[in-house]
Amino acid sequence: MSLLTLDAVTLRSQHYRETSRIVTFYSRQRGLVKAVAKGARGKRGRFASTLEPMQRVRVTLSIRESRELQTVTQADLLQPFARIREDLFRSTYAQAVIELVGRLMWQENSSEDVYDLLLNVLQAYEEGLGDSQLLFFAFQIHMAALLGYAVHLERCAGCGSALGGGGTFSFPQGTVFCRRCYPGEGAATSISGEAVELAIQLGRRQGVAAASVLSPSREVRQQTARLLRHHLEYHTETDLALRALRLAESLGSYNPNELPSADLKGVKN
Repeated sequence: MSLLTLDAVTLRSQHYRETSRIVTFYSRQRGLVKAVAKGARGKRGRFASTLEPMQRVRVTLSIRESRELQTVTQADLLQPFARIREDLFRSTYAQAVIELVGRLMWQENSSEDVYDLLLNVLQAYEEGLGDSQLLFFAFQIHMAALLGYAVHLERCAGCGSALGGGGTFSFPQGTVFCRRCYPGEGAATSISGEAVELAIQLGRRQGVAAASVLSPSREVRQQTARLLRHHLEYHTETDLALRALRLAESLGSYNPNELPSADLKGVKN
């Protein structure tokens, strides 16, 4: 048994037995970690509100490699991201980011780049930078690239032409074809030129800045949402029907399933 101190973001906190919690962290040093925080329940409980979701903490764990659940011995709050919670819409998309990391990362899958990306987007939500939904799209695009499933939209994969008129996105290949070059096989979806340009802008290094100036239409948002979700689902074989996004829909946001299912080829809705 040894002690390990981590710089981490709390993804989830759930009740465990009468007085404790099971807390899921994503850390810079060790990736996804689950731990028991004994005596953490209640306002006067140990750790108080330090282990609430969507907070950056410095946490010390008692580690035993043979256990799936480690033990929290100390936790210090580094960034509460309190301003995110002042806006329900912003908070909902920030929660979707947290939920996505929890779905896509595993305990043996550690990435400092993913941790830095997570902190950067939470900071953008904290500062109110850009459109909340577009920031979530940018996070998905960069997350896919870090996981090895980058989205390639700059040119037709067949002839190299620009795609101002849109085309067909192939999920297996992670790239887009113009209508003349698409081979007509495999899971795919059509995408407009406007949605192609939106994803390109958000996928660049200044994606956060792009999210603050772009104003795509509802239809373009729907296309982009569906493409990114199904692209990640295809390559990770993970259900990404996020609870936070269902809440966003109830607040008047986009519904990624409103477009006809026939628009997606070989992908289950």
